[in-house]
Amino acid sequence: MGGCGKTQLVSYFLQEYPNLYAQIVYVDASSSSSIKSDFQSWARTLGGGHERDAWEDTLRTLNNVTQEEQWVLVLDNADDPTSDLIPFLPKNIYVTILITSRNRNLGNLSTTSHLEPGEMDADEAMAVILQAARRQLPLSNQEMRDARDLLKELGCLAVALVRAGTYCFQLSSTVGGVLRPYTFSQYLSLFNLHRAGLMKKEGPTSLDSYQRGVYTTLDLSYKALPQESRELLHLISFFHHTDIPLAAFAEAARNAFNDPGYYLPRPDDHQAIISKLGHVLCTNTGWNELRAQGLIHNLRSFSLVTASSMNDQLFLQIHPLIQAWSRDMDSISSQLYQAMAIQVLTACGSEKNFELNRFLLPHV
Repeated sequence: MGGCGKTQLVSYFLQEYPNLYAQIVYVDASSSSSIKSDFQSWARTLGGGHERDAWEDTLRTLNNVTQEEQWVLVLDNADDPTSDLIPFLPKNIYVTILITSRNRNLGNLSTTSHLEPGEMDADEAMAVILQAARRQLPLSNQEMRDARDLLKELGCLAVALVRAGTYCFQLSSTVGGVLRPYTFSQYLSLFNLHRAGLMKKEGPTSLDSYQRGVYTTLDLSYKALPQESRELLHLISFFHHTDIPLAAFAEAARNAFNDPGYYLPRPDDHQAIISKLGHVLCTNTGWNELRAQGLIHNLRSFSLVTASSMNDQLFLQIHPLIQAWSRDMDSISSQLYQAMAIQVLTACGSEKNFELNRFLLPHV
């Protein structure tokens, strides 16, 4: 997931163990061209006749590292699912390769050494936001409650926590030697009123030089998604963020997204909502679970959703902050996707689907 601290984790690891590797080769892996450019630049810094080296020379150098040296190659931000990293990986057991990516499929390159960072637990998140805000425990009872509420709103996402703490630090002051902090209670109130504005805010943080805002970080993943997967993301963001049953979409599609009965007159644009659902979730022949799972696979590739199975049913989860970001992206489109989500729940619910109905309650 974007913003969970992958790059920072690698950076802190290398700082914590400065003598572990004789040489660190750090590369921007956001594209093949950036890898080649950084490889070439690194090779030419060696001097002594290397001033005209090409990117391939770095790969040759890495493949010649001996057991006595031990180097590390860091391929950072390898997020593009269309980029092939294989040509840039040295085949040398004395070179450790560290790859950071939002593309979880890259974990297949190393099935034994693949770490997928999740959200922090509450204690870790509290420690991060306190450090970023330059605050120390104990806090007042009210501010402690508000701080915990803020952690829930931010979903314990590293970049959001650091941004929030930095904001509080920047608005704090010292008067007569006494700290007058901008409290977490104040930030929570501001967040509830101006969530999108705060999450888009960019600039260096108080803990590191990371410049991007929370929403900007997520936007990078969004731009790489196919349009159909974007639309599915917007749709599921209007369900509760946990345990979204794929069976609900399948059942609604089998019912052609129609109401199970006539209750109240529908507005003029109701048929357009049904048509849009068919476009997003179906093919010409109707519901196609393989296609739906392909769209979900795209979202999972960037860790925008997760999936789990229970009793032979597939359920989706979406991080609360990703849910908020998706909703905040476009207020007009959000109204459409909200109406679509409501129609899915309407079309799949009936007395005959008792088993499915049990899973729908949190989403109603």
